[in-house]
Amino acid sequence: MSDPILTANPYPFHIPLARELHLALTQLYPSAKAALFAGQKVGIESYMINSDQTPLLVWKDLLELAAKFGLAESLVQSAADDFPRSPRRPFFEALIAGQQPVTEREPRAEDGSPRFRHDDDNITVPEALLFHDDLSLPVGRIPWMIGALERMVLLAPAVCKLEVTDARGSSSGTGFRIGADLLLTNAHVLFPEGEEPTAITATFGYEDNGQGGGIAGTAVLCHVTGIKSNDDDDWGVVRVAQPLADTVPTILLSQAAVPVKNGNAFIIQHPNGQRKRLAYTRNRITYVSSHVVQYLTDTDVGSSGSPVFDDKGNLISLHHAGGRPQEVAGQPPLTKNEGIRIDRVLQGIRDAGIDI
Repeated sequence: MSDPILTANPYPFHIPLARELHLALTQLYPSAKAALFAGQKVGIESYMINSDQTPLLVWKDLLELAAKFGLAESLVQSAADDFPRSPRRPFFEALIAGQQPVTEREPRAEDGSPRFRHDDDNITVPEALLFHDDLSLPVGRIPWMIGALERMVLLAPAVCKLEVTDARGSSSGTGFRIGADLLLTNAHVLFPEGEEPTAITATFGYEDNGQGGGIAGTAVLCHVTGIKSNDDDDWGVVRVAQPLADTVPTILLSQAAVPVKNGNAFIIQHPNGQRKRLAYTRNRITYVSSHVVQYLTDTDVGSSGSPVFDDKGNLISLHHAGGRPQEVAGQPPLTKNEGIRIDRVLQGIRDAGIDI
């Protein structure tokens, strides 16, 4: 028996899991044309949808019609079949099987919009026009890219997948080592929907082996008591209950750099709780204030709590909110994301009495 959100009519956008499905489908089919084709495959004709909308609104209409005609489960099954290797597939399969999916419970409004600390996730025309060619790089920039990627390789072992269990189930996020026994992530990762965690596990080295296979990683238990956090700046510090290996580097917050508009933002993350990935394309910083950094670097649910670096390998931000794919000015869909500046996080950690 499938999850109740797949049989409800009208579609229950007020339920966080239903909003998560809305976002997941928009990310997999991030253009109006792709969304309409997905609807047609399960029997929702294109003429029933206003195609002159953003992909997010097209998917809103599709889900409402799917709920009305009893096609929501077919729509999710079709997405799972279309993208068999997508990190979203386990999420879709859990919904179809009526199981509780493991996903990040990022705070979002009922319309699915993220809770940015500055403005919203809408893509501006200048941002949309930044990128016309993501598939090639000027030859003169190759040494720069190689240098940046080499630095990311050295930093990556500090990043871990976080699994948090509470009374409502399990969720996932990303964290990274900032001290001998300290990990930094988002407050909303440690306290999803305000729930107190009953178990937290950090897995280091959960990544690809470079030859098409996977590395299981090393699971480390964390203390669920004594967590320090700040909701306004969405940071949380948790202590590991077991010694960390010497191979896990420490990212020193005191050596963070000042983010620069039009600079680059590289993000090491565990999107959807999957093996570690590096986001490095379309990674332009578009806004900087004393509080936040906004960038077009790709993220997904589960990326919350990831470290954001500049091209020199300097920590600049704590990723905390992901936007929604949007088509603007006829350009390919873009997503705006937001992180909290590390110098602000560091000050909050020191104010909380954590020696770092």
